[in-house]
Amino acid sequence: MSFRKGLLFLALALFVALALTALLAPFAVRRGVSLWLVWAARREGMTVEIGKIAAPFLGAITIDELRLAPANATGREVQLHASHLVFDLNFRGWIFARHARLVRSIEIAQLSGSVRDTGTKNNLPLDWRSLERLLPDDFDFRRVDLDVVTNTSAFAFRGLSLDASEIESGKFFAHQISVTSPLLRQTFADLRGATSWEDDRLTIAGISFVTGLDLEALTIDLSRLTKRQVGLDFQLDAFGGTLRASFEGRGGGKKFAVDLAGSASDISLAQISQAAGFVEPLSGVVRASKFTFRGNPGQFLDATASIWIDLRDFAWRERRADRVVFGGTYYDRRLQLEQLFVQQKQNELTVNGELIWPAKPIRLAGFQFRGQLNAAIPDANTFAQLFGARNGDFAGALSASGELNSLQPRAQGRLTLRGQGVTFRGVALDSLGVELQQEGFETDVKNLQLRHGDDFLRAHGSVNLKSPHAYSARLTGAINRLADYAPLFPKTWRAPTGGGLTFDWSGDGTFDAHSGTMQLAAHGLQFPITGLRSPFDVTLEGTYSPQDVFFRTCKLANDRFSLGGFVMLGSNFIELQALDLSLDGTPHLRGTIFLPIGIDRWRKTGSLFEAFDDRQKFDVDLAVEHLDLAACAGALGEKDAVTGLLDGKLAAFGPLAALQVTTAWHLQSLGPAASRNQIDFDLHYDSGRAEAELRALFGVSSPLVARASIPLRLRKAELGAGSIFDASAPFSFTLDCPALFLETLPQMLQPARASGGGLTGKISYTNTLHDPRIEGEAHLFAGKFSPAPPWPDVTNVAADLRFANHAASIAFLRFDAGGVPLRWHGSLTTNPPAATLQLLPDGDVALRDLPATGASAAGFEIAETKTNAGLPKLREATVRANARSSAVSLTTATDRGVRIFSIEPAPSTAAPPLLLQVARPAIEQPLLQLRLSDKQTPWP
Repeated sequence: MSFRKGLLFLALALFVALALTALLAPFAVRRGVSLWLVWAARREGMTVEIGKIAAPFLGAITIDELRLAPANATGREVQLHASHLVFDLNFRGWIFARHARLVRSIEIAQLSGSVRDTGTKNNLPLDWRSLERLLPDDFDFRRVDLDVVTNTSAFAFRGLSLDASEIESGKFFAHQISVTSPLLRQTFADLRGATSWEDDRLTIAGISFVTGLDLEALTIDLSRLTKRQVGLDFQLDAFGGTLRASFEGRGGGKKFAVDLAGSASDISLAQISQAAGFVEPLSGVVRASKFTFRGNPGQFLDATASIWIDLRDFAWRERRADRVVFGGTYYDRRLQLEQLFVQQKQNELTVNGELIWPAKPIRLAGFQFRGQLNAAIPDANTFAQLFGARNGDFAGALSASGELNSLQPRAQGRLTLRGQGVTFRGVALDSLGVELQQEGFETDVKNLQLRHGDDFLRAHGSVNLKSPHAYSARLTGAINRLADYAPLFPKTWRAPTGGGLTFDWSGDGTFDAHSGTMQLAAHGLQFPITGLRSPFDVTLEGTYSPQDVFFRTCKLANDRFSLGGFVMLGSNFIELQALDLSLDGTPHLRGTIFLPIGIDRWRKTGSLFEAFDDRQKFDVDLAVEHLDLAACAGALGEKDAVTGLLDGKLAAFGPLAALQVTTAWHLQSLGPAASRNQIDFDLHYDSGRAEAELRALFGVSSPLVARASIPLRLRKAELGAGSIFDASAPFSFTLDCPALFLETLPQMLQPARASGGGLTGKISYTNTLHDPRIEGEAHLFAGKFSPAPPWPDVTNVAADLRFANHAASIAFLRFDAGGVPLRWHGSLTTNPPAATLQLLPDGDVALRDLPATGASAAGFEIAETKTNAGLPKLREATVRANARSSAVSLTTATDRGVRIFSIEPAPSTAAPPLLLQVARPAIEQPLLQLRLSDKQTPWP
């Protein structure tokens, strides 16, 4: 073949190859890009959905839509949706040049989605090399809406636009960026800046976040992706100062590590406070600060870190400090406090030391550390406010010095604290001092002393920090006037105005096996408790051990009253032996009490029910002989007390489930009363049933007798559920009242201050508590009552009740309220503990100013009016009450509807009385006007 023909053939072959390449390239590129995207997403544990791909010959590739999502629960938590992706590939340069990029440019019209890293395990390695290959020469992202969430922080980008090029600067814009983290919660809007993309480093500069906070430059270094490293450097003009930091993250394998270093200077806390919108602003300046961190953030104890900060003129609320300097370094599980210096005018505190943090949890005594402390506090009030105390809580001068070193084979140290003119909440101390000495594991407390006038508190002792923590100590003190220390007591115990005490305690042993003695003698002590208003002398002498506390002397007494005995507090019981109550030198109460209640458990839970041990037995034996209630109350300091002479006995034995109880009481001359009276009560409980009888005689009235047989379930489960009554077992109750004259009753027993009238009848309950049956009758005649205002006087009361099954029919109920006669009939339904009284007026009754549903009232007032024309007529009035609650409801039904409101048990300024106005027209039809308060409350 001639040379010319060969050349022609070669040209023809090249032309055919170029033609085939032009025809097949778009298909090959589309197919190749699609397969590569599916393969790359699968490697990262994700799935990809690809829209239409356009790949013209020698042109840029366009993808209409692209979606990324996790393939399964172990995949990466990445969800992205991109629209109109355009990227220009550089196949020739990537194949023939060593450092050429595969991607010339990338354009994304819209990108939205989320990236989450919540600390869940993910064993899929990240393909760092592929990420490096995909870095473009130019990129342009528009309308980016992205959420980035970690286990501690969340970032939200809205309306983000970012473009950059290696040959010219680009632009940055964000409509909104929100940051939520433990240290910062802020939203930045309409951010603008410039960008630069050079040598795989993206720089964003010139962004103003808020007033006083500007980003000078933020550089993201992606040049070392193949080495699994990402860098970040930024510089902020922050609130009058500067903040610089550099960050480098290193991935690969199972560990992730970071290198962080930064510095800050002249940052105004006042500007930060104003920008953040603090309600209570800060002030001060961070004059200088440096910080570093190297390691895995999730394994902080194995990392290395350091911080140094110099804070000047700090102020927040009442906290003030002229200067605070803190410097510390952490490395190789060793925390070194290089300096903690606090200065407040003349107050100065300096602390430094070193601590070795153990690899495994150990007891406090096993920590190895050394430290030094020096403090000179002429103004204790200002210094205490820095740590949260209120202004005026402290006053005076304090000084402290000491050192401790347990890094050496045998620990040694000392600490001395002295105070002069120290005052705490108005209580002045003439002197204050304590000295601690450390030798090996032994800590000695020497010369602990507080003195105020003749009052003092002294203590000394030692404790071994090594298990089992053997110790010995003694505490003694004397207080002449407890009232001088009232500001130190809880508010409920600030009532004492006199009295003093002396005490002495000593103990030794270990935390698990210890014992000691205690003595306390108080004189003229006044308790802030109703019933103990007189000054008392208190004497306590006892011993304690891990098993129990025993007071061989426990006595409360004054010149007339004495109560004492032996007291033992065990792990699951309380026992009082030789209990004796004497009044004016005469004994009136003797006995013993054993209760299965654990004091320690009561203290921990705050519940007597939880502290009750139902496996232990009760053992109670008490006898009361001729106890004068009025004289006893007078000896205790109570003026308005009941009168009467009490005799009785109480015996109880056995565990709760098999408890046996027998008691009998006789009370006479209960008063104040208009005539002599006596009350006898007997009760016996055994095998789940209580049999009780009450006999009462009041003046010339006939004896009133009540008998009851009640089934009980005394077990801890029923006590906790509040269901001690056995509602399905038979029960009975009878009340026989032949003739009771109300004016003979003691005042405390008189219903509504009765001053006249009589009651006669007999009532009996039978069957079960769940379905009680009632029979009997009751008659009230000539009743006269004077309740407290605003209730009106009620006279000429007469009623006739007939009981059958569950209800009582009221044949008539007549009375004059405020001099106005009212006549009713109705019924009384009982289903313990609830009762319902239904009244219907005899004749026409009208209501004026009918209250709204949900209102409340306290009491009634009666007046007369002239007409009832045009007013709603009362058809029915229903009163509902429950023995477990003081709430009483009243329902009125008229020809114009039903209203429900409440009746308060006691007069209240918030709820005026109900106003009833009754007219006496010619036809003598009563007219009632009801007026309630404006107080509206929901009624169940």
